[in-house]
Amino acid sequence: MVFAGNGELPGLQFVPDGGPKRAAVQTTSNSLLSLAKIFQDSMSSGSPSVGLVEKPTGVGDILALYYLSLSLQESPSTANNVGILLASVQQPAAAVSTGTWTSQPTIPGITPGTGLSLALAYYNYGLTLDPKHVHLHTNLGSLLKDIGQLDLAIQMYEQAVQCDGSFDIALTNLANAVKDRGRVSDAITYYKRAVKSNPDFAEAVCGLFTALNSVCDWRGRGGAWIQGGDSDRWHVDEEGMLMDAKKQMLSSGLTMKVVDIVTRQLEDASSWGMGVLQDEDITFLATQLHWDDAGLLPAPDYASKLRAWSKKPWEGSRLVRLVERATRVAMRRWYHDQYVQGTKKSDANYERARLPPSLTVPTAPTVLPFHTFTCPLTAKHIRMISQRNAFRISCSTLRSAWLPSTVYPPPPPPSPHLNVGYVSSDFNNHPLAHLMQSVFGFHDTSRVKAFCYATTASDKSAHRLQIEREAPVFRDASSWSSEKLVEKIVQDQIHILINLNGYTRGARNEIFAARPAPIQMSFMGFAGTLGAEWCDYLLADTTAIPPETLRSWRSNASLVDVFRDKTEEEPGEHKVSWESEQLRRWKMRKELFPDLPDDTVILGNFNQLYKIDPTTFRTWLRILSNVPRAVLWLLRFPDLGEANLRRTAKAWAGEEVASRVVFTDVAPKSQHISRARICDLFLDTPECNAHTTAADILWSSTPLLTLPRYRYKMCSRMAASILKGAMPKSYEGTQALEDLIAGSEEEYEAMAIALANGLSYHIGPAGYGQGGGRLAALRKLLWERH
Repeated sequence: MVFAGNGELPGLQFVPDGGPKRAAVQTTSNSLLSLAKIFQDSMSSGSPSVGLVEKPTGVGDILALYYLSLSLQESPSTANNVGILLASVQQPAAAVSTGTWTSQPTIPGITPGTGLSLALAYYNYGLTLDPKHVHLHTNLGSLLKDIGQLDLAIQMYEQAVQCDGSFDIALTNLANAVKDRGRVSDAITYYKRAVKSNPDFAEAVCGLFTALNSVCDWRGRGGAWIQGGDSDRWHVDEEGMLMDAKKQMLSSGLTMKVVDIVTRQLEDASSWGMGVLQDEDITFLATQLHWDDAGLLPAPDYASKLRAWSKKPWEGSRLVRLVERATRVAMRRWYHDQYVQGTKKSDANYERARLPPSLTVPTAPTVLPFHTFTCPLTAKHIRMISQRNAFRISCSTLRSAWLPSTVYPPPPPPSPHLNVGYVSSDFNNHPLAHLMQSVFGFHDTSRVKAFCYATTASDKSAHRLQIEREAPVFRDASSWSSEKLVEKIVQDQIHILINLNGYTRGARNEIFAARPAPIQMSFMGFAGTLGAEWCDYLLADTTAIPPETLRSWRSNASLVDVFRDKTEEEPGEHKVSWESEQLRRWKMRKELFPDLPDDTVILGNFNQLYKIDPTTFRTWLRILSNVPRAVLWLLRFPDLGEANLRRTAKAWAGEEVASRVVFTDVAPKSQHISRARICDLFLDTPECNAHTTAADILWSSTPLLTLPRYRYKMCSRMAASILKGAMPKSYEGTQALEDLIAGSEEEYEAMAIALANGLSYHIGPAGYGQGGGRLAALRKLLWERH
């Protein structure tokens, strides 16, 4: 594979055959293997191997060492290491020579001749040498999972666990995979086995924490000591009983382990990329910045500033930010030259700043951005987790072989309309489509033209069909490569590109990292910061993002209340409809809960159960204790959570209160919205609010009580934002908001008790229950509004 048929390493030519030759070959092979591993570990950590080489080692150098070692001595472990390295290579098939690997396995999602294809071949080759090699089974499973072959991946992980039932990585990967298949109970079992095998394995600890919280099994959860105990105040011990954080004044349990892992990983992130800046990189970047800034500073001044970063903490992070900002500046310079000055220059004048080739793709923290919604972390932790994920996406994209050497050409000025692109994997039967299906058709095409880029295939749902029908331009990009989608966005001359995914399942954030549009922003899909240079703006109101949380030097923040308008209603306009609504609501109430007394107050929450935290559930139980006529209506979302919440309710509040927690199955969307009106008061989850569900609830005219628990977590403030948009901009609307938006946990509890106890029903002449009290008035206000 490396030498000619009669070739031999020079140092082995004169070693006698037999035992001495075999020993020399083995020693040489192992030495090459050890050197390759040193370089590979150094590359994975993002820091160069100090004292070994003057320049950081690249993937090609490491592969050469592995190939040499493998040519001298076949080894499943070496084949595994080669597979890992090849799987990380981003290279188009045309650029790869398959050599002797003429019979590479073909699997959907893998293009023959690519790094992934070669990695698959080496993994399979290694398994022919050792069919019970646990690392080969595990890494092959991960490769299959990454290309969307989840069932095949699960089979491979299961084989790995059969080979070694205590291998923590295989157990954790299997847990992750079966959880993605909806097998949460099996996932928890595998996570627990992994943690038992290795209590310090971050992926297993964090995976177990997330899985247990998703089904409200809080035994041993403990809690975090943040904001002086005002948030996540009530911790849970190993027996499932409550502990007051304000008395303990420290973190505890599984939560403490997760917070410690996050803290350590974010501290370690500062060393990523230290020492990668070489003289040629500094010279190139300095020259690039000099031209992009129109010569405001001489190139040597930029070089001096760059040298000040070298071998310092956060070197890699600063470099990525610099390169991405330089890309924006180059695109702006191109626009200014061509459309302001009227000067047409060669594309080569707008060269893309490049990352040093030795800067590796960084690892992301174990806790994902989406999981920060329900994990009690500080503002700094949440921001940095998003930033680390953004750096990973940026670094991976900027190293892609398909990315051109110049920045993408900017679109011409809007004439006659602005082109706005929307990229999403959720243009199907998904909450985002439920909310936005009509938005794209509402664009005034004489001023703004909407382009929808769907990155998933059609599910033929009514939501998808409406978007396809009403969007001025709809493109099914589900089968497109990143390169093709980016090029199409450029061809469509998009001025503003909107990310409707953020850090959610199915996101194609690499599209934004390639910077195909001059302005890029985030909206709707992810309720938080993306922490990315490839996201220029986040569209939100001052409730979701309080002005005081913005950095004072931010000059590009536009704080406009765009969600509220004023409407005028004629007195009595909804009188008949309101009476019909009361009758319909009462009939549905009796159909769904036929055994409830007429005066029962139905409190409800229809979120997925992962949004419930111990502090919130304790508050709900205290509300039930103080409202004897009330029941709490929850969904089996998932069904495993019901038994855990019933057990917890009994332990914390007693049998009688626990008996008033009722569960129903999740209903189809249309039925869900219809039956939401049965609920008298929706109790929001303060840790992570109802988002789409809040809109559904208010659309059904059901009052919603919320608490924006954090100033710095957008996900805990969304319901208040939606509530403000739902209320009329009038004195009555202002008073309603005061009754439904709490300022503290204690206020939330007291307001719920007062509203619930103030509600009464009497059977009117028409034979249906008519509500009285403040809750009934709030419902009517919402009904008249919508």
